[in-house]
Amino acid sequence: MHKKLLLLFFMIPFLAVGCVAFPEDSGYANGGYDHRYERNDDRYERERDRQRWEYQQREKRLALERQKREWQQNQQKRSDWERRERERERQRLEKKYKDHNHYDRNKAQQQRKAEEKRRYEQRRDHERSKHKRDD
Repeated sequence: MHKKLLLLFFMIPFLAVGCVAFPEDSGYANGGYDHRYERNDDRYERERDRQRWEYQQREKRLALERQKREWQQNQQKRSDWERRERERERQRLEKKYKDHNHYDRNKAQQQRKAEEKRRYEQRRDHERSKHKRDD
């Protein structure tokens, strides 16, 4: 059994090398070469062109999406800025209105006090003059 295995073990490589080294149909010499691979069709070139076109389309789409995102972010920033500016202006006007009302209120109070003081002085003067006449 061992002899048969050893013989088989050595014969397989020898037969394989012999078949390649001495082909029966003499391969390329008798036209055994397969000319299918010599076709000069542009299948591969078209495939590369298609892949290149797909890549370019994908890049354009990504660039447009990026621009759209940037535009939306800028719009959001602008609207936030405008909202803050409107809020500041509203607060400024409210403060101005409050200050103006406070000023008007103080002025009105001062006028009332001055009027009361004038009336008080008139009454006092009137009473003094009355006392002087009585004397």
